Amino acid sequence: MSKKLVKLIIAGVVGLLVIITCINSCSIIDPNERGIDVKLGKMQDVVIQPGLHWKAPFITHTRKFKLEPKVYEVTFSVGSDGAITKDMQTVGATVAVRYVYDEKRLKDIVTLYANGSVIESAMRDNVKASLKETTGKYSIYDLVAQQNEITAEVASAMLTRMSNYPIAINQTTITNWDWSDDFDKQIKETANRTQQVKQAEQEANIAAAQAQKLVKEAEAKKQAAELDAKAEIAKAQGEAEAKKIKADADAYEARQIAANSAAYQKQWDYEIQLERAKRWNGKEVSDQALYVPNTYDLKSGK
Repeated sequence: MSKKLVKLIIAGVVGLLVIITCINSCSIIDPNERGIDVKLGKMQDVVIQPGLHWKAPFITHTRKFKLEPKVYEVTFSVGSDGAITKDMQTVGATVAVRYVYDEKRLKDIVTLYANGSVIESAMRDNVKASLKETTGKYSIYDLVAQQNEITAEVASAMLTRMSNYPIAINQTTITNWDWSDDFDKQIKETANRTQQVKQAEQEANIAAAQAQKLVKEAEAKKQAAELDAKAEIAKAQGEAEAKKIKADADAYEARQIAANSAAYQKQWDYEIQLERAKRWNGKEVSDQALYVPNTYDLKSGK
């Protein structure tokens, strides 16, 4: 082997070592990550922020932790893992817990909780305990009707039970309830009976509404008849009043005519006497010889 080839091999090995050393001398922390260096088995105190980070090669290892929200979901079957309700029914459930690592306690995750595996194990046990404790206060019929209250109690219990762990729980939800097939059949029968009762109530309400409608229609007809009767009475009274006024007018007119007729008769008699006096020649003038024109209007008196 020539010396030139040996030099090339040595140069290649050295270059490779340099590359490996450079790679092991830095680490990149993403924006949603934080890091902690472990040097020769000893955890360093400084939490590494996002960006390029330099470290001692080969003897330092950087542990990275994502601070993005995590979801831990666990399902408990209806059997031995299930919760018992107040009315002694066994139910299962699926519970989802959304949480993030507490940036201020990342060192505890490394030293005490095996990078999160112990936390998830504790979370399962505490979810189960919280679910059983809360479910025991309610009957199986309350699980759906009061789901919000039950979920809130489970979430509150989880916050209390997990308060010592280096996480922040954002939300705990019960995504599903499960129960035995026998009870499921009972629920369907109860739902059918409830539907029948509601249908009967609805039919009764319809009948009552129709009866009330008939009563209102009868009342409306009665009021209309009363108004018509009042209108007829008012009309009759008006007609009677009009007749009375007309009769009074006719009577007044008759009295005036009679008065005028009497006055006319007196006037005529006077004119006859006057004419008789004018024609007096020492002899009595007969009525046939007298003529006085009748120009007197009995109604107007003129």
